[in-house]
Amino acid sequence: MGLIFDILGSIFGYILWFFFDLVNNYGLAITLFTVAINIVMFPLSVSRQKSMSKNSKLAAKQQELKKKYEKNPKKYNEEVSKLYEKEGMNPLSGCFSAMVLPLILWGGVIGAVTKPLQNTLHISAEKVASANSVIQTIPGISSTYMPGYEQLQIVKLFSGIKSYLTMFSESELQDISQFSSGFKFIGLNLLDRPNAVPLSDMLWIVPLICFLSSILSMYITQKVTGNTSNVQGCTKYMPYGMFIFTAYIAYTIPAAVGLYWIVNSLVNMFQSLILNIYYNTYTINAKVEAKRFLDLNLFEKNNF
Repeated sequence: MGLIFDILGSIFGYILWFFFDLVNNYGLAITLFTVAINIVMFPLSVSRQKSMSKNSKLAAKQQELKKKYEKNPKKYNEEVSKLYEKEGMNPLSGCFSAMVLPLILWGGVIGAVTKPLQNTLHISAEKVASANSVIQTIPGISSTYMPGYEQLQIVKLFSGIKSYLTMFSESELQDISQFSSGFKFIGLNLLDRPNAVPLSDMLWIVPLICFLSSILSMYITQKVTGNTSNVQGCTKYMPYGMFIFTAYIAYTIPAAVGLYWIVNSLVNMFQSLILNIYYNTYTINAKVEAKRFLDLNLFEKNNF
């Protein structure tokens, strides 16, 4: 997974740098980046919405089977499998786009945020490695050395250690200088980690809002789609564990990643409202029934 995150981090880095160069603020760049990613992934969201609508329709039939085979779980499972096969449905079909894909994308964002010199500014790995070695020898810096976050430390402390970074070209130094000046967002330093700064810095609010916004987004999504009790497969229980996990991770990594997760949750919530207008359960099922009616008429016309 590390290789995937690095590859995605490099790709996302180009997009983040584009938006950062546009607005000169990393928080705003993260917000624009998240909106752009969700626009690109919108077709998958439509597909997931359709899948959820079909699952909702099958829920009533599944309840009937449950009552009929209440004392025969094995037979019930067999009949449910036949039902899904007949309808061409897979109860786990939405799990990848709902659970796995967001984590992969999140990993790509981590790669872009935690390795900004290499993945966002696209400075050569050799120069970055040389800079990492140098900062460990700088008096006053070596004692606060953070393994895994060396590149963030260079960006954060750039103005004070610029004279040591002789391995970078003038244009690269200018890019780093521009980059290092844009990480303040609503009073928070997005380069810092919530678990590495005093509570008075208020960064603890990032993982808290990360968790709450995820819960709110899921609640609104289920409310507008009518899937509060009929969610099937892994999507019924996995979100809560994922939300706790992401909130904990957001507490231990740079706040910029937590901000991405917050914005992503809010964008998903808004997206769900839009999807419910054009792809709600009633509309989708009505289209399916209309297609079946037309197919039946066509079959009868051609065979009788």
